[in-house]
Amino acid sequence: MPSLIRILQTTQVTVSHTFKVDEQATDAAGTVTATLKRLDGTAYASGNATHGATGVYTFVVPPSALLDTLTLDWAGSVGGTAVTVRDFVEVVGGFYFDLATARIQLSLSGTDWPVSALADKRTQVEQECDAITYRSFVPRFTRVALSGNDTPYLGTPHGQLRTLRAVTVSGTAWSPADVAAVGLGEAMLVRDSGAIWPRGTRNIVAEYEYGEDYPPLEISDKAILRLRSTVSAGKSTVPERALSFSIADGGVYRISTPSRQRTGIPDIDAVYERYTRQRRAVIA
Repeated sequence: MPSLIRILQTTQVTVSHTFKVDEQATDAAGTVTATLKRLDGTAYASGNATHGATGVYTFVVPPSALLDTLTLDWAGSVGGTAVTVRDFVEVVGGFYFDLATARIQLSLSGTDWPVSALADKRTQVEQECDAITYRSFVPRFTRVALSGNDTPYLGTPHGQLRTLRAVTVSGTAWSPADVAAVGLGEAMLVRDSGAIWPRGTRNIVAEYEYGEDYPPLEISDKAILRLRSTVSAGKSTVPERALSFSIADGGVYRISTPSRQRTGIPDIDAVYERYTRQRRAVIA
């Protein structure tokens, strides 16, 4: 299963991958190569991975001044078969909270929760928050295929547009001047002077940055609270399918349950609700 690794822009990070055969960590026979590319296929970095513990290989991702999303292909001969496994590296403009801060607040040890495992949980919390609120609280990058509609207006799946970086229409890349001439709405790419986005199915590929400059303090605080519930999942004595429970003195308590727009934790949901962005229809 591909992994998503989020790293901070301008930061050099060592990432790792573990090869497994029948759930057992297994060394490759010979060299493992690592190849990083942008989503448009442009080469970013490549080289031989460094072998560590059994089945574990690492590679240093060079720092990027730009927000980006990269594919990372690990290739080698494992278990007698030539394999290539793909991970994704997302270069972001920030995180919802710092791991060191979360460790202190939640008393999480490095032994029980190494950096990579805790970072994965943070990504899970961030993705859930984004899905519930329909927004990103830090700068991010995406590359999306959109369908033209013969109007000057082209809706995007993300709001809070910051910068349009590239546009390709029916396979033809636009010049920097043409890209710069496109106006940015809250969730809309707007052409002026009577120009339109030509009709087609996924005929327009746009690369853009979106999101807020930084998360509000209460979002960071509640995201750490949500982290606590994810790292302690499965430790409750209440059956996971229960909607209510009673205690020895006869009291009955209803359980707040999660849904498409709720985590099921009232303190978190109250804050997320305040920051939820109103979704707008995408013109297609």
